[in-house]
Amino acid sequence: MKAWSLLLLCLGLSALAQGSEPRPYDARYQARALGMSADASRRQSLTSEGYFLLENRISLTLLGANVATVVEASEFRWQDGDIQPLHYRYDQSGISSSREDIEFDWEAGQAHSSSDDGSWEFDISPGLLDKLSYSVRLAQDLQQTDQSEFHYTVLDEDDIKEHVYRISAEEVLDTRLGKLNTVKIERVREDDSPRRTTVWLARDWDYLLVRLEQVSRSGTTTELMLESATVGDIPVKGL
Repeated sequence: MKAWSLLLLCLGLSALAQGSEPRPYDARYQARALGMSADASRRQSLTSEGYFLLENRISLTLLGANVATVVEASEFRWQDGDIQPLHYRYDQSGISSSREDIEFDWEAGQAHSSSDDGSWEFDISPGLLDKLSYSVRLAQDLQQTDQSEFHYTVLDEDDIKEHVYRISAEEVLDTRLGKLNTVKIERVREDDSPRRTTVWLARDWDYLLVRLEQVSRSGTTTELMLESATVGDIPVKGL
């Protein structure tokens, strides 16, 4: 089930209205890996406390039975025009299971991270993101700057890592919703790394994730394609 777990970590490319708070949206995808297909979704909503919740979900079924479900979620607030993560969680259930959880305490300047492998404490400072909320920041940067490369500091289980993404092209993609204007972005890794992650984001729809291709360390290829979506209650449609 590792391929589906890795795919979910890349589902976070989210939508952001230009110069304003993130807009609610709901997107559905078809995922393929290891000769199997799965339903995937991503939803961004406003909580009763006034925070934002970004949640990704993948469910794999085989002969009508649920084989695995992976849920990844980030709760964050929009503060002074930027993202401030509050709580991150990752849960995988089914044939195999795993979990991750991060609590951000900005008043104390501390974060508590835990997983099946242990727990850790970190000193934190403004700008630190989790493995899902960074994508909201990326969508904002794509709309507000003319950069071609983007760097983010991300708390990942027991370590703080730098994520780097680079624009490689602009393409018009044929989808089930019609033709969509997209920007093609690749994650920058070490030169000798066999891993590869490429995403296509819809320019006209708040940089919603349209397509994803990922190659894991073992060579497994995972693909994701948009099936349907609404952004701010408006159905996504082609040109």
